Amino acid sequence: MHRSALRRVAIIGDRAYDCRHPVNFATDALLADVLAIAAFDTVTRLAVSGGRLTMMKTYCVGSLALLLSGGAYAGQPAPAWLHEQQVAHYDGKTDDLVTAGLGAEAMTGAPPSFADALHPTAQELRRAAIFFRASKGQGYGRLFGPNVDQETGKLLDDGGKIAGDEILAFADDRDGKQNVAMLLQIPENLATDRRCLIAIPVNGSSSLFRDVVDFGYWGLRHRCAVVYNDKGHGNGFHLLETDSVNLIDGRQVPAPDAGSGAHFRADLDDPARSSFLAAWPHRVAFKAAHSKQNPEKDWGTDLLRSVEFAFFELAKRDPGFIRENTIVIATGSSNGGGAVLYGAEKDEQHLLDGVVAREPQVQLKPDDRVVVTRGSTERRGTGRTLLDYFSFGNLYQPCAVLAVPDIPLKDRVPYAANRCQSLHDKGLLTATTLDGQAQEALDRMHAYGWNGETDVGHAFGYFVAPDATATKYVNDHGRFDVRDRVCGYSYAATDADGRLVAVPPALAATIFSVAPGGAPAGAIDVINDNDPTGPRRSWLSVSPSTGRQDFDLDGAVCIRDLVTGSSPDAKRVKAGIDEFLASGHLHGLPTIIVHGRSDDRVPAGFSSRPYLGLNSLIDGDNSNLRYIEVTNAEHFGTDLPGFDTRMIPLTLYHLRALDQMWAHLTSKAALPPSQIVRTTPRGGEPGKAPPLQSSNVPSISASPSEADKISVEKGRVRMPD
Repeated sequence: MHRSALRRVAIIGDRAYDCRHPVNFATDALLADVLAIAAFDTVTRLAVSGGRLTMMKTYCVGSLALLLSGGAYAGQPAPAWLHEQQVAHYDGKTDDLVTAGLGAEAMTGAPPSFADALHPTAQELRRAAIFFRASKGQGYGRLFGPNVDQETGKLLDDGGKIAGDEILAFADDRDGKQNVAMLLQIPENLATDRRCLIAIPVNGSSSLFRDVVDFGYWGLRHRCAVVYNDKGHGNGFHLLETDSVNLIDGRQVPAPDAGSGAHFRADLDDPARSSFLAAWPHRVAFKAAHSKQNPEKDWGTDLLRSVEFAFFELAKRDPGFIRENTIVIATGSSNGGGAVLYGAEKDEQHLLDGVVAREPQVQLKPDDRVVVTRGSTERRGTGRTLLDYFSFGNLYQPCAVLAVPDIPLKDRVPYAANRCQSLHDKGLLTATTLDGQAQEALDRMHAYGWNGETDVGHAFGYFVAPDATATKYVNDHGRFDVRDRVCGYSYAATDADGRLVAVPPALAATIFSVAPGGAPAGAIDVINDNDPTGPRRSWLSVSPSTGRQDFDLDGAVCIRDLVTGSSPDAKRVKAGIDEFLASGHLHGLPTIIVHGRSDDRVPAGFSSRPYLGLNSLIDGDNSNLRYIEVTNAEHFGTDLPGFDTRMIPLTLYHLRALDQMWAHLTSKAALPPSQIVRTTPRGGEPGKAPPLQSSNVPSISASPSEADKISVEKGRVRMPD
């Protein structure tokens, strides 16, 4: 029997309570007695005798504490790990929860300015962070967005602005070194007739506001509270030269003044910092690379803690806001999509009712019983870890772009031919001509698991810095210190020639708003400390062994060796990866995964497809996972020339999947079958594609054709071509 069916009914006296939408226990006359026995391990018939409760027959499996977990927060002290920082109210006019007072229409215009860029206020930083991460183009603000009525498609008079309260907090078990940032948004019209909470681990390594205007507003429009967490990866920079750090509200302040409220501080004292800077001036440390916490191992825990944080705060305002009369949906994109799956696997407290994961960056325990077939191609096993495929792509992708006809943004990869030649010189390619080397590099990527549909993204994918991602996660998983400079890589600001400079003051002051959670961020980028001409931005540097500007092939080879080798440092990295691999055990929780077939950044074949297979092995007939793969959709949803004519926004399908999960949890509508959704690109001239229309983006079908159905049985996934 499905887990949820076993915990839906409690019997108290002669009254039956639906555990999903019960009578408000906070106002029930029996509340005191119920709470008094909340520690018992089973839900039982509770009879009233002489004004007291006596236990009778067990009716459903689960904990009575589970039934009342939300209500138990009312009047209770905060969890030891919770550190509330600040509370703010937004009137929905001059400022608001979704657009920071700008309105949805302004999100596609010029960025907001600072009254004093060297001394921005926390509110200005928040507004800029929300704007910086807003969806642009591709139907935003017209077919979807916070200003669009989700049922009628009509534009709303409020321009996407929503009034309410915002609470910032940290979760930290230790002494200010972990600091998982959390943000709770409570709309002014928070529903009390059908309470709901949406939990979002933010995308990538970005600020807490990364997903608000992308899809977080969906929860607010449903009158739900929405809680975010940064997974221990958010925008925390330690500018070592000035010894300044970010606070949770984004302001950059002297590290001694921040105390335990620092978003992140590198683990080195003043003498160590001074010594390091004497040898390596201008260097920067940031949370996503240098926390020495390997945060991925806690992504699931961070998600569940954010839910507990939300219930604690909501119960202070309304004691009736309890777990079992509240629908809780966890949803996220990319790293956030992986985090909601990790959280669902860890959800022993049953804090979640449903999960929607978009293009999840999820890494799986090895299991050769999993097989994914598409046409004549069969891939056995559970995909690849992020560092595995990023370090492989970091080697071959810049050369492979030369083999893709009409690839957008090829000019952004200027040393591609040099990389091809250097790969050949090191014996990593065998072809002797440039065309042959490029084709061989592309063939190797295909053999490794990239689909042909991802080829269009290779130039842009490399331009957005796989070296930065690979170096970040090597440091992260191996718990390396900023002083280790793994593989000769460090981080600093550079000038136009790639030479190191002090972090510009305006960038230092506003870095919380513009950085994606690490380098590259404005002038701050990855540095090749081994360039024979002196430390230089890696992108422009010369490899010592080749004497060429080839995007630091020596560094890329070193990173790859840390993934595939057996050195002490490689063992550190592997040990870190082993700490967080997913099991596929979702405990029957209703789950929808949405992924783009053209995703070059997190290819579906490395993550979502094998996850579907692994889950079918582990959960078996109890599985409630659906997988939706969308054609002509990639990871970034970019509207850049060449992508605008070929790609549609996956965000739209994320929102539709949320709608379907909502219908499933509120009215018992069936989840859609696993399927391919075949979209129609806009076409036209690159950079001038016609506006996206509804006809370009068909709905997720309740009854897909046989040619579009994705099937899975006992670990074997069959993908339509």
